[in-house]
Amino acid sequence: MTPSNPLDRRDFLKNSAALSAALAGVAAEGARLKAQDEKSPAASPGKKTGANDILRVAVIGVRGRGMDHVGGFLNQPDCRITTICDADLSVTGKAEKAITAKYGTAPKVVQDLRKVLEDKEIDIVSIATPNHWHSLATIWACQAGKDVYVEKPVSHNVLEGRRMVEAARKYGRIVQTGTQCRSHKGIHEAMDFLHSGKLGQVFLAKGLCYKRRDSIGFKEDSAVPESLNYDLWTGPAEMKPFNANRLHYNWHWYWNTGNGDLGNQGIHQMDLARWGLNKREFPRTVMSSGGRLGYKDQAETPNTQFVAFEFPDALLQFEVRGRDTNDELGVRVGDIFYGTEGVLAITSYTNWQAFMGNKLEPGAKGSGGGDHYRNFVDAVKARDHKLLNADIEEGHLSSAYCHLGNISYRLGRKLAINPASESFINDSEADQMLTREYRKGFEVPDVV
Repeated sequence: MTPSNPLDRRDFLKNSAALSAALAGVAAEGARLKAQDEKSPAASPGKKTGANDILRVAVIGVRGRGMDHVGGFLNQPDCRITTICDADLSVTGKAEKAITAKYGTAPKVVQDLRKVLEDKEIDIVSIATPNHWHSLATIWACQAGKDVYVEKPVSHNVLEGRRMVEAARKYGRIVQTGTQCRSHKGIHEAMDFLHSGKLGQVFLAKGLCYKRRDSIGFKEDSAVPESLNYDLWTGPAEMKPFNANRLHYNWHWYWNTGNGDLGNQGIHQMDLARWGLNKREFPRTVMSSGGRLGYKDQAETPNTQFVAFEFPDALLQFEVRGRDTNDELGVRVGDIFYGTEGVLAITSYTNWQAFMGNKLEPGAKGSGGGDHYRNFVDAVKARDHKLLNADIEEGHLSSAYCHLGNISYRLGRKLAINPASESFINDSEADQMLTREYRKGFEVPDVV
């Protein structure tokens, strides 16, 4: 396999001195934005909420996953969605209709998320933007005194995730990651089974994503639609000529805005694999290979990818296949855990089955869903991030695994990792890919 476009910005931060200078500039700009720039939300302690208070919610990004956010908060009797925000005003109609039908009054509709963060009446910001906006929007929201529910992966690169954890803790905010399996009864049962030792020593976890992804084809660059504020949509990312193929959902398949299927579907399986192995730290090594195979189109990320992580006592693997294929132990999109006493398969977002002994005879099994939004709201009202099923720290770690896999893929080699520093060992080229170059006014600060 020859990696496609291994490093888009090889001239970016070529040496450690340049990296230090750039990070210093980011930190200075971040401080300026917090204290002086009218376009950024001012740091605020936020409102205090009681157990009986109605929490006012704004949903940012409402075309795809954002509609699940809308539905999730509409189902909470102690929440009210007052505002929706999207850089593309042509996609807000479905959310407006659902909210109006529920409350009898229409929500406020805004295009600039900074206006949302300036609204002191809003308690919760629910973020379902493309990946490249997740970190900055969350940090700004924390600084503005809002609690945050943010989609997976929580970050676009490794350093962004750590900054999000720091912002949540510094400003005392409750930040939930959108890995909803962490609130499902069946998945908790599976994890209890694994962690109880009934499967023996668990030495391998495999995440699988056998999901067909068709070609997105080719489109010419074109004029920006009148409904879209393309500058805001681009935000922290590199400004590219407008192309409809880079926009709705297909943004996943471009490194500038997305993280491929590893960071799209794979983040769920990566999160469960790490949870099952009881790993709350970075791995020792990462190796990835793959490619965009079976067709040619404008997309950049692989549709077929294998990633392997090493720990002193276990392995974690992930595989994505961009076409229909046979399942493995009933798993097409899910996880398989291998132990000395048997195998456990998570076959969906809610179901699991153990197979015991050398003959893999069916054993314990379970199923059941849950309400990830309710878990978040309960933690917000209790002001206790430890009640979260998917606290931002967990979101950062699982998202970082995806980023590490993509860095290895893009560089085309195995990488050694220092878990303590969340960086690579003696590899400045790989370290450069832990962050990115940000557009002025949309910098993720080095110090939050």
